[in-house]
Amino acid sequence: MDDAKILERRPIAAIDQAAIFSMRNLPLLEQGTTYDPLATAENLWLSMKVYASGGENALHSHGGEDHAFIIMQGKATFTFGDGRTQVVGVHEGVMIPKDVEYKFVADEAENLVMMRVGGGVRAVKGLDSLTPFGTPRDVVNQTKFGDGTKKVGDSPKNGETSKKRVYAQGKYFSPT
Repeated sequence: MDDAKILERRPIAAIDQAAIFSMRNLPLLEQGTTYDPLATAENLWLSMKVYASGGENALHSHGGEDHAFIIMQGKATFTFGDGRTQVVGVHEGVMIPKDVEYKFVADEAENLVMMRVGGGVRAVKGLDSLTPFGTPRDVVNQTKFGDGTKKVGDSPKNGETSKKRVYAQGKYFSPT
């Protein structure tokens, strides 16, 4: 982007004191996704996800965490392993217990911006090994596609996350 520098967000670890984070000025997209960390504690992690379109198009489940999505902009249609579907819009959310299969598709009218909250009781203690989006690696390693194979975020069957990221010049999410 020529008009602004994209802020690279790193996980803020909340180990022995409170962590302050911001959701402001997330870049919006023409194509692809972003997955930015906000803050991480030993058993709770927060991040922001932006989707230009598409979504997470393959059924999958997270064996190591319960998690929720809170829609900040746009809307998405969630489909669950039992066949139910639900459209979730701004200021609504979905709570997904561990091992529940789901997928979602963003409405293409505007970028989908979601806060992702994950948590669980972990067998591994500490915050020594985090992904770039702030989730402990031991938790991510328990995520699998509906066919039982390990879920890889940029897999073509995962949809929009496999596409090259293209920023929407001069456009940002800023909650009021």
